[in-house]
Amino acid sequence: MVAAIVINGPLSVALQRTPSYWDAGAGPKFAGYLQDGANVDQMVVFFALSNLIFVFAIGFFAGMRHVSNRTEHSEWLNGVVSIGSAIFLAGGLLSETLSTGIAVVLRSTPDYSLDVNSALLLQGLWFTALAQGQVALGVVIVAISLSSLRAGGLPRWLAWFGVIAGIVTILRPVLITQIPLFIVSFQPVFLWIAVVSVVLVKTGARRRPIDRSGSTTAAV
Repeated sequence: MVAAIVINGPLSVALQRTPSYWDAGAGPKFAGYLQDGANVDQMVVFFALSNLIFVFAIGFFAGMRHVSNRTEHSEWLNGVVSIGSAIFLAGGLLSETLSTGIAVVLRSTPDYSLDVNSALLLQGLWFTALAQGQVALGVVIVAISLSSLRAGGLPRWLAWFGVIAGIVTILRPVLITQIPLFIVSFQPVFLWIAVVSVVLVKTGARRRPIDRSGSTTAAV
């Protein structure tokens, strides 16, 4: 999931060199960028790669439910994880459609005439959808972290970090018009996801070791 986020976010922007829509004079730059067929093809490729987020996120949130099952309020917490992850993925789906969907339209609809104002509008709405979806992610992170502080499930230091990262994520929409700050404020939750992913993998490996015959057995 972390690799998918890297591909989808900073790496894709860096490699594509897409003009920043929030900069002054972005209109002519963005129009010129989209008039280059190679740039459009590259955006289509990254649109395909961005789907990896949904592939790995489903497994990640399943791991979150595994953590929640260790608490006395597991039924309530499982509901929070299920609803929050669905909203997060829906926000991601919409944001990806807005950010790179214009490239798909340019390649699949021969009679489409590019309007740069509409393109900039879609780019601005991209972050709006992303922010709303990540509020739901923040709620999941806070809920999982608080339950871990009470009943275990995650290392205590990671649970405290999760509370902080989740609160930052919930409050991120106030920075929606300050795009550079909005992007920077994503770093705590990104780091939390990375560390939790490692913890879940290591925990799973300890609980279900592989014997020499190749079958999995439950750890004693």
